[in-house]
Amino acid sequence: RVGTVDGDIVLDFFAGSGTLGEAVLNINRGAGCRSFILVQLPEQLQGGQFPTIAELCRERMRRVIKKLNDEEAGKLASTIGEKRIFGFKAFKLAESNFNPWQAEVPTGDTATLTKQLEFHASHLREGRTPADILYEILLKSGFPLTTQVEKLTLAGKTVYSVADGAMLICLDDALTHDLIKAIADRKPERVICLDEGFAGNDQLKTNAVQTMKARGVTSFKTV
Repeated sequence: RVGTVDGDIVLDFFAGSGTLGEAVLNINRGAGCRSFILVQLPEQLQGGQFPTIAELCRERMRRVIKKLNDEEAGKLASTIGEKRIFGFKAFKLAESNFNPWQAEVPTGDTATLTKQLEFHASHLREGRTPADILYEILLKSGFPLTTQVEKLTLAGKTVYSVADGAMLICLDDALTHDLIKAIADRKPERVICLDEGFAGNDQLKTNAVQTMKARGVTSFKTV
């Protein structure tokens, strides 16, 4: 209350168990609209339910938010107007989801080159989720982590709408002509798909480029 006003972002770069995050959420219980960023290294905890302080912090936020949302759900809409939903996003710093290409291959070293090509038959790291890939693409496309993302279903496939449809991202590994057309019909500014989604079908990829161009999509890329 002393150091911030509505609309401020409170940063705690030694978050610990999340006490400051809880304080911000509690001050928002009335008509407040402060946000918070909590940063915590995954320091190990001995015994107990949570192996690291970071996991303990996230669980505290979940429980506080559940309590607040339950309280909001119990209020009459006529007394508070539109009900609010509290929430947060959690991110972990990690290597890129895409395997880097090692450009320096000694001349004549066909064995190393062959290994590189095999390694990049699928250039995505194993075990990465669509959410992992989605947020890396967002960052590399110039969008902040707080950008609104909506999950859509087009032609039976999942497509992510970014910033009210300004960019559409499809991470499906089996793209179809109907899906490409459905994406293009929404006329976003930018479209990004996984290259492996075309499964080596150059005709489908060429048609996709032409379909996007015909619908006025200014940027169509594959990763």
